[in-house]
Amino acid sequence: MSLFERVQTYHRLLRYRFQAERAEMKFLMSRRYRGGSVLDIGAHRGEFSYWLHRLFPEMRTVAFEPQPELVEYLNHIKAEFQLDRMSVAPVGISSRAGTLKMHRPRAHWAAATFDDFCYDDDETDVFDVPITTIDRYLDEHPELRPVRFIKCDVEFHEAEVLAGAERTLREDRPELLVEWSTPRRAYRERLFTLVRQLGYAMFQFEYGRLVPCVNAERHSPPSWELGANYVLLPLGATASAAA
Repeated sequence: MSLFERVQTYHRLLRYRFQAERAEMKFLMSRRYRGGSVLDIGAHRGEFSYWLHRLFPEMRTVAFEPQPELVEYLNHIKAEFQLDRMSVAPVGISSRAGTLKMHRPRAHWAAATFDDFCYDDDETDVFDVPITTIDRYLDEHPELRPVRFIKCDVEFHEAEVLAGAERTLREDRPELLVEWSTPRRAYRERLFTLVRQLGYAMFQFEYGRLVPCVNAERHSPPSWELGANYVLLPLGATASAAA
């Protein structure tokens, strides 16, 4: 990585920290996680993985990313910025192990998804990627337990990720930051119901604070927009944690 590329990358990381995800990063800076690991599911170009590594120096960070070109990029970031406690897992996360077809718009790799209803045209590349579940991955890497925090940004595949992490969520009770971006009512209901069944409460950011979500409806501004991030906190610990 050249000096220009390094500066450009760091500028992007700072923009992510202080502008694009300011409320989310403020929430993370208030946490006091110790031991175990933090997971970045849908790591893309490492914006979140980088800050997780920096904010929690006593913990392991795992960046899950199935796009092969981005896996290579993440390994460059790991080497250039000396992210020695971060590992890059070249696999997608779902509710089962195997393979899935990824649909990736050529002009917008950040929108790559396993949802074939989103992109299916001549401007979309479709290719197979390996997938696994959080529960299975942790069985293979027990040194990562307990999991303290999970960030999940997987473009309409969030419910499948949570379904495949049921045992981990019930045993480790990590906090989660989930991009709940679909406007589809049935899918929102499914995810909201699953969150409650797993013993979690859902919150969203409004004007710099966390507000409880009591149903699956998309809420009023400023958090109505697609791409809104939601915080999932274990029931029983939500009062103090949300504050």
